[in-house]
Amino acid sequence: MDPVFAPDVPVGVRRLYEHRPELFVPASAPRPKRETSWSVAPANTFGTLLVWITVCVGGWILALIFLAGTLPVAVAAWSAVALAGIAVVATGGILVKSGMEDRGHKAVRLQHGKYLLPEDFDARAARLLGRAQRAVKTVLEATVTQRGLLDEMKNELVLPEQLWDIAQVLREHTVLRARQRDVARGMATAELEAVLGPQRRALALSVDAIKRKVDLLDHYADRVRSADAALRAEAALGDGDRYIELLARTEPVGDTSLVQGFADEATALKETLTRTINAARDAGRTLALPE
Repeated sequence: MDPVFAPDVPVGVRRLYEHRPELFVPASAPRPKRETSWSVAPANTFGTLLVWITVCVGGWILALIFLAGTLPVAVAAWSAVALAGIAVVATGGILVKSGMEDRGHKAVRLQHGKYLLPEDFDARAARLLGRAQRAVKTVLEATVTQRGLLDEMKNELVLPEQLWDIAQVLREHTVLRARQRDVARGMATAELEAVLGPQRRALALSVDAIKRKVDLLDHYADRVRSADAALRAEAALGDGDRYIELLARTEPVGDTSLVQGFADEATALKETLTRTINAARDAGRTLALPE
């Protein structure tokens, strides 16, 4: 399964996961702290800065000696001042950069809690979330969606919200299941069972509710796949004229039954496409978020 992001997480952060997944921290871990070169490796940063200053000072002295021996005094003096200014500006830039946080790390830190990683879920939750993700991907990548035939469903808005909502609940299921296992370890008592029994039943009811929600997503994806298949069939039927021309060129007798078959199939396919699109819309309406 893939990580799940809240709908308001910037696209850049989502893409960052593809290139630097090691930056992302599970929701179960504390929010990452701000990191700079000074906080991560102060000794190395100080050493690097000290070497830089030594090089700048040594280089400036050598340049001053060279300029004094080759240029007039006034020109050499102004050149030395300019070189010193450049060195000071460069050193200041290095100091500022060493105190700045890596952009990727900062983005992940600020968005912590607005994304959930595979390690945030146990096996049961991961299976359900994987189903939901596959269903959402099917709908969003379908040709009927890309062509706007399901525009009224607002899939690009509704489905990410649905997926994030499901992921958050499944994360809570994972936490509560782990908590119940920890509490139940050791001696079982009537008092403990009196507490855990209702909690287990409540958790089971919530799990069943999420399963039904994922089933609705699967049903919607199935209807969208059917609509996509009908749309592809309609596109294939567009080649019918080429086959009719082929028959006309190679079959002198001219069997008109095939030509009539193309026309009948076109009519039937349009009705099928309309039905599958309507079925997909009906399935999608069951996922509408409350206003």
